[in-house]
Amino acid sequence: MRLYMVLIFTAVVMAFTTGYIALFLQGSYRATGSDILEINQLKQSFQTKVDPVFIINFNSLYFSDDQFKLLDPSISLEPTSNVDDPGRFGSNRNCDIPFSNLLNQENFEKVWVWEEFRCGRRRNLPRSFFIEPPFLHPAGRSFAYLAYKLGRNNYDERAWVMAHLPFFHVSELSKIRAAYGPLNGIFEILQSVGNEALAGLVRGKGTILTRDYLFARLNYPKIFNILEYRIYTRGSLDRFLKNSPFILHNYQPGRTCFYRDGSLCWDYNVKHIFKLANTSTLALFVGLILIILVVVRLLLVKIRAQKLEDEKRSLALRVLTHEFRTPITSLTLLLEKMGKKYESFDEEMEEVYLRLSSEVHRLRRLTETSRNYLKAEQKEQLLDLNAEKVDSFNHYIENILEPFHEVHEGQLKVHYLKEDREVVVDSYWLGICIKNIVDNAFVHGAPPVQVSLSEKKNAILFEVVDQGQCQFESLGIMSQEFVKGNKSTGTGLGMNIVKKVCREMGVDLKLSLNPTKFSLVIPLTGPKKVRTV
Repeated sequence: MRLYMVLIFTAVVMAFTTGYIALFLQGSYRATGSDILEINQLKQSFQTKVDPVFIINFNSLYFSDDQFKLLDPSISLEPTSNVDDPGRFGSNRNCDIPFSNLLNQENFEKVWVWEEFRCGRRRNLPRSFFIEPPFLHPAGRSFAYLAYKLGRNNYDERAWVMAHLPFFHVSELSKIRAAYGPLNGIFEILQSVGNEALAGLVRGKGTILTRDYLFARLNYPKIFNILEYRIYTRGSLDRFLKNSPFILHNYQPGRTCFYRDGSLCWDYNVKHIFKLANTSTLALFVGLILIILVVVRLLLVKIRAQKLEDEKRSLALRVLTHEFRTPITSLTLLLEKMGKKYESFDEEMEEVYLRLSSEVHRLRRLTETSRNYLKAEQKEQLLDLNAEKVDSFNHYIENILEPFHEVHEGQLKVHYLKEDREVVVDSYWLGICIKNIVDNAFVHGAPPVQVSLSEKKNAILFEVVDQGQCQFESLGIMSQEFVKGNKSTGTGLGMNIVKKVCREMGVDLKLSLNPTKFSLVIPLTGPKKVRTV
């Protein structure tokens, strides 16, 4: 399922990427001389046909260099390091605390006059107090803002505040607007444009584009040093460009730009891009989209079919598991009855009884494994392996191969380990793999069949060799689902199961031809938590 989703995502990305490349395949996405000329004509036409909402000369609004600092967002409003409790300078509290740490500040006389006023030792401020520099108190606020916060002598009335807006720092305007509503004239715009636009104004940038406004500087001879802007609303700009082939936005480093105009970027709009593309390019793009839709449709159908197939297999396993439980229970009860008369059995019947008990136990283990699989949540592993410590590997193999000795008398030769040893394996699933391989050697090969065990580095090599000719060219073909040999009467799932189980257990399964030989490389060690059998 995860692979199908990766294919769908990859196909979609490839389609749209190819479509994008196809649209611009016939030429580079760069402005020509005629494009630049068209853009300049568009700019002139905009200034001619669209009226600005303001024409502001910032030199007349902020008439001195000291006052111009109030417009600069880079001027920090943090208090100086010598100021303790900066909030007290906008109130009449803590007047008994000395402020000798401000004695060395520039223009201390104005700070002293303000201290006299806020602490009640002076009734009025000089008439020129707010309109002469310095305009910022060492506490990090403008004197006008401190007077507004103090609220004495009508300094907190709306009329006084609106008349003294040029003497507030630009960062304080939003607080004034929150208290009194919309501000007068250009200050309503300045409190909302953001620090980046304000920094551009201070530097005298030619054009500044914000979310709501466009600032276009008027050109004067440099000797006059006049900072004057026409201000347009963003809505009027967008309406003007609606019928043009261009859109305008701020330039961003790393982003493709058709024509960079200072800090602005001109790009073609989507409608004009499709006009530039010829019929064959559009047909190619539409064809790619149709192809990807067909591919996605086929993948979705495949996913749905695969899901239905998985549900069918799960249902079949549930039915088989349920139906097996009844005869297994009956056989278990019969074995219990027979076990009560075990002492009266002769040697042959005892062997039959033990063999029957072993097979019933095997069926019960298979049913329990199937039930656990159906109850388990989806995991990365196919099997819930149960590692066991087998004290004698020779004895373990002898028990597995005993039925083959009885059925194929004298046709099975076994060479056990010269030095028997213990291993850690899942005895049930490894037994299934060994039984399937040996059984295939007798069914599809030719006797005699030879089984040999030998010890390798940290592993045991289990080999099964027969004298027949294998009709399959490789293990991969033989282990596919429902692939059966000419002599097979089974389901064609045996080797498929063996291959998957070996992969889960970390057992290396190999096949070699002429003669046909299966090899299992079984690791000696397993999980830390094991039980002894």
